Amino acid sequence: MIPIRLLATFLFAVLLLAAATAPATTLSVAPTRLELAPDRPAAAVTVTNDGKAPVLVQVETFAWRASPATADLEPTRELLAVPPVLRLAPGEKQLVRVARRSNTPLQVEETYRLLVSEVPEGGERGGVRLALRLSLPVFVTPPGARAAPRWRLHRDHAGLVLEVRNLGTAHLHVREAQILVHGRVLPVTVAPAYVLAGQTHQWALGELRLEGAHALGLRAETNLGEIELLVPVQGG
Repeated sequence: MIPIRLLATFLFAVLLLAAATAPATTLSVAPTRLELAPDRPAAAVTVTNDGKAPVLVQVETFAWRASPATADLEPTRELLAVPPVLRLAPGEKQLVRVARRSNTPLQVEETYRLLVSEVPEGGERGGVRLALRLSLPVFVTPPGARAAPRWRLHRDHAGLVLEVRNLGTAHLHVREAQILVHGRVLPVTVAPAYVLAGQTHQWALGELRLEGAHALGLRAETNLGEIELLVPVQGG
């Protein structure tokens, strides 16, 4: 009888070999985000098969209310993507046209996600195929709509938390940010994030040495431009 550990190692090696010998498929899209408006309700995205095997691609539209996680998105018919299914040969590219169906005037920005997914096809030789999925933000922004961020630092059971609440009528895009104490950049990660109109986002910073400071510096690159301000630390 083959020992269980040896059998597991053998099966794992077979799986790796199958994956390594499977035809590689790489999808890319351009642009990586779409910006529409009530008077400009349509745009296009180019989908390219950069791999060495043909690929079947599905394009789906979702309403984006808060989290961009696929499980939190809601399928929608308010945004149209044509064609919804396409087959691309190696190196081939194709335009997908995206349009807002409604012409209702907006007061607050509408937000969607366009999911471009490889559809695994059964019966192919070559072993394991890992399906690729790309998620693109789509914004329908009325004239004059703008983000209005309100920042604060507070403590919870795990340490310091940076929070931004968007009180505006359009999204805030935090591309990168740094936290400073007495002008020195602290070794914490503030990951990029979209904060939709009316939404709040938090970054857990953990335990930090504040060196007696009651406010920390925030330096951020956003879609509003560069932001640099002092944020009071609430609760100590």
